[in-house]
Amino acid sequence: MSTTDRRHHVVFLGAGYLSIWSYRALKRKVGKQVDFTVVAPATVHTFHGWTGEVLSGELPPDAQLSPIAEAMPAARHVRGFARSVDRAARTVEVERVDGAKQTVHYDHLIVGTGQYEDLGRVEGMEEHAFRLRDAGRTGKLAAHLDHCVESARSAKDEKLRRKSLSVVVAGGGLAGVEASVAIAQRLARATEGTPERECADVVLVSTTGELATEMPPKLRAHVREEIQGNGVRVLAPARVVAVAADGVKLDDGAWLSASTVVAAVGNKPRPLPGLDDLPVDDRGAVRTDRLLQIAPGVWSGGDAASVPLASGEPCPVDAAWAIGQGSWVGANVARVIRGRRQRAFTWKSVGVTAGFGRDHAVLEAWGMAFRGRVAWLSRAAFFGYYLPSRPQLRRVLRALISRRRGKRA
Repeated sequence: MSTTDRRHHVVFLGAGYLSIWSYRALKRKVGKQVDFTVVAPATVHTFHGWTGEVLSGELPPDAQLSPIAEAMPAARHVRGFARSVDRAARTVEVERVDGAKQTVHYDHLIVGTGQYEDLGRVEGMEEHAFRLRDAGRTGKLAAHLDHCVESARSAKDEKLRRKSLSVVVAGGGLAGVEASVAIAQRLARATEGTPERECADVVLVSTTGELATEMPPKLRAHVREEIQGNGVRVLAPARVVAVAADGVKLDDGAWLSASTVVAAVGNKPRPLPGLDDLPVDDRGAVRTDRLLQIAPGVWSGGDAASVPLASGEPCPVDAAWAIGQGSWVGANVARVIRGRRQRAFTWKSVGVTAGFGRDHAVLEAWGMAFRGRVAWLSRAAFFGYYLPSRPQLRRVLRALISRRRGKRA
């Protein structure tokens, strides 16, 4: 039986952008010839594009969460963690969330395990800092901030109010910048017209003086304007070296009191036995070739991988590039199934964007810079289009309309 006649089993490790867009390309091109399995512990895909909107209160926490059953409806979902790969046997050993062990066989393996938050390098950060990557984390932080506002309202003196409403965000990249602005906006709305308004204090700590280096230099000044316009204080260059329940210690010995610490630092690719003998870059990300392969029958991309551009330089690591790489991986696996030659990766991202509340955003697209309402609308349209689930997009739009009506009322 030829490869084009028999059924093929494609296994996805992780349910992030890479896996979902690989699945879509495969389903469209060779769906009738393929059985799909996705290995992931959660039942949902977390859409990080709307982290700021959830933190600011523009969208409800579940706006980020697209059910995997909707995003990859033809895939069998094994809820668990991939613990090792046997490339010779073409198997993956999985530890399911119920504690059972399961062996999953594959013909083609797509590794989209992403990154994890390696917070152990900073004393106390693992125990005391909020994080944003995993499903439900943003919602927990939003609920905690609301609790802090209630605590401030019931506090008997200004010192306690200030402590309740003090927030430190560690990390001066786009994730930290967007989170700090969104938190400041949430606290400002919640305390508007009250004595607590002057007590809210959001501090962004960055190891470098240049913030949001993912953005082109011509837009970083506008990012700074958004930070300052929302009252976020910036400490840079500075480094958080220890975190406690009531604040953080900086590398110069200074102590910042805070009831809330947010970690937007420390992401690291997940090593996986059976693939850990493959070449990696200085982040620890596995190096792919131009076909996005890392071994025979195994492809990767997104946060988990270092993907070379035609120039030899590595691709930027963000959601847009992961989506493009996912589509490319899916197309290349489909070519293998059809007995055709794979193609070298030549996809290019449109650009990069960041949001700071309604009508406030920056966008670099096709080398052109935009800001304000045009950037905000373009960003919203882009994120809506790339939300993994159409039913989830409809739910988000209904929630947004409902909240707008509630504010006008």
